[in-house]
Amino acid sequence: MKQVLMVLTLVFMLTGCATFDPHGVLSRHIGNAAPASGKLDSVGRAEAFDFVWNTINAGYLDPTFKGVDWKAAGERHRPLALNAADDAAFWKQLDLLTAELRDAHTRVESPQRFKEIREQAGISLGVLLTEMDGQLVVERVGSASEAWLAGLRPGAKILRIQNEMAIDWWRHTLAAAREGSTPWNRQRHANNEFNTGKAGEAVAIEFERPDGSRVSTTLARNRVSGKPGVLALKLSSGLGYLRFSAFHESIRGETLKALEGLRDTRGIILDLRDNGGGSTFFARALAEQFVSGKHEVARVSTRSGRPVTLLFGMLDLIKPEFILEGPEKPLSQPLVILMNPASASASELTATALQSLGRARIIGDTSCGCLLGYLGYAKVPGGGALAFSEIGFEFRDGRRIEGIGLIPDEVARPTLADLASGRDASFEAAVAWLAQKQGGSELTPPASPEPLPTSRDP
Repeated sequence: MKQVLMVLTLVFMLTGCATFDPHGVLSRHIGNAAPASGKLDSVGRAEAFDFVWNTINAGYLDPTFKGVDWKAAGERHRPLALNAADDAAFWKQLDLLTAELRDAHTRVESPQRFKEIREQAGISLGVLLTEMDGQLVVERVGSASEAWLAGLRPGAKILRIQNEMAIDWWRHTLAAAREGSTPWNRQRHANNEFNTGKAGEAVAIEFERPDGSRVSTTLARNRVSGKPGVLALKLSSGLGYLRFSAFHESIRGETLKALEGLRDTRGIILDLRDNGGGSTFFARALAEQFVSGKHEVARVSTRSGRPVTLLFGMLDLIKPEFILEGPEKPLSQPLVILMNPASASASELTATALQSLGRARIIGDTSCGCLLGYLGYAKVPGGGALAFSEIGFEFRDGRRIEGIGLIPDEVARPTLADLASGRDASFEAAVAWLAQKQGGSELTPPASPEPLPTSRDP
């Protein structure tokens, strides 16, 4: 695929023809490198700002900009960006311009963050926080982190962060967080503020374990891998379980192969919790494995109302209809999809498509509400990158998930007690429903249950 894109990019550069690449799918990746000095001067800042404003003005999916006065937004943010204290503040201010649209897909990445995205890496403490019962609580901890080694576990209460009352820090950080498609996006950005920074930078925290004991410690931000992974299991109950961390094309084949390995199970649990999405093509390929025949499940919208094409209109990248066309031998067993507020984009597309066909039961919590699409990052002068929403989806039942979220068929939210005890209520509900689909009897385990050979536990 990369070789094909390289050839097409070369043809584009030679022809210089707008009808070859009318949506800028290829041209957006060309040029606009970071300055040799590594720092932007006043001219460079102005070029970057104008590029972002003009690109969104010309190409954003909604020509009304969701009711936002885009011209006024540009006039308001321009002096703030151009007079920012340093380059880091400049890129943050430029991102705040795009946040006016309250759209999780529309954003500006700094050169450093864009480099991390390309390298599938980042800097993190490895901790996810949430507010429960008026307290700041640890929802998840990465096992490959200093936080885990320090004894931090789900269900612990964070009492202080950098000598500030933790709940106060959380609430003012939420208030200052950029807007997104739904209020949950603020929580994501607050967690980013807590986790990200310079490698080796220390954060002082005090936390309380579920047993009431208190710990004061410091945690260092470390470089972590963001490479996507796949986990497939044949459970002792006779059920199949599949989880993967992102709809990244690099693991599409691996994921579909793992799913095929679950063909002889009596039901499948597809765990899309914390899956932030990715490729629409991957989402379609996955959903198609569970259906027979051909089904138009959604209409696809663009700014122009026309499909996204290349090669003078001869190659359709995005068609007006989102159609699932099942294979000759689809998977026919009962299917449960687990979702939570971090399930976004391609995860929401997959789950909603299968739910609308009556093919899957959705269990968990309302999803992100972040279902728009973009055609790849556009390189911004100065080395940053811009993503902006260019594709919309309306399902055959009239639903739009963007800004609302996919509502589960069965709600199963973790409680503080669940986190502290290690209980997974959503998974338990999925197992119970699938057992009921077997006539209420216990599922008979396969003769030799075993994990499927896969790489990287996400």
